[in-house]
Amino acid sequence: MQNNVDVNDFANRVKKYYYSKALFCESLINKKVNIQGNRVQMPPNDYDPLVNLYVEAYTLGCSIIDSLSSIWQALEPPKEKTKGNQHRFVSFLLHLNINQNLERVSTPFLNYFLKKQKIEEHFRQEIINVYININDKWEGESHRVYSDPRIDELKHIYEDCHKKYSIPPNQTIKNIDSVFLQFRYAALIYKFYRCPFIHEFRASQYATFFNNRNEISVREFTFTKFASGEYEPIQDVKPQLDIGINLFTESIRKGADIIYD
Repeated sequence: MQNNVDVNDFANRVKKYYYSKALFCESLINKKVNIQGNRVQMPPNDYDPLVNLYVEAYTLGCSIIDSLSSIWQALEPPKEKTKGNQHRFVSFLLHLNINQNLERVSTPFLNYFLKKQKIEEHFRQEIINVYININDKWEGESHRVYSDPRIDELKHIYEDCHKKYSIPPNQTIKNIDSVFLQFRYAALIYKFYRCPFIHEFRASQYATFFNNRNEISVREFTFTKFASGEYEPIQDVKPQLDIGINLFTESIRKGADIIYD
């Protein structure tokens, strides 16, 4: 009986710990945290958590989800254990099912990187027509993440393209299953949020943040605005992933509930 009491007490403390970290992330984003005392200089400024609390919130959020996914993996039956940090992190996010779009393949990012590699021109054009340049999309609207395909749907389009066109082997995707998995939104969070924030303490050039909800957005900036008010067109327009901090904090709370159970 005493062992059961000890285990229950420990589980409660673990859950409260993770809940408190989720709340702290939200407090950082909403500027409800006051920094007092002598500041430690950490140049450049974008590396300093006391200057950019957004960076601190996302770094902490990614670290906590990483921690929860590790505990989750350890508690899973051996036959269901995942392999590798990325597989574990992504599988955990998908298991939580906080946002159903996490399992969709991001067509703006897939298109961008296929274009950079100069491969799959016919397939690229097809996904541009079907998912990116949607007929009834009004000017200025951000990409419709909720319309992006799941892997099976995208594979059908890919196979149909290769039936229609003869494509040289050196211009094809080597392993479509692996590539499509890497471009799911859950995997892009690992690649553009988790790794840069944890390892470099800054966002990737393919990530940005404008919302504090649990939405997933893809933004493309076509010009740079200077302090003088002048604009300069951007030649290489990169898609940028925008993940609301609440997607991280809701994942932390739900993940803590699952670990507790």
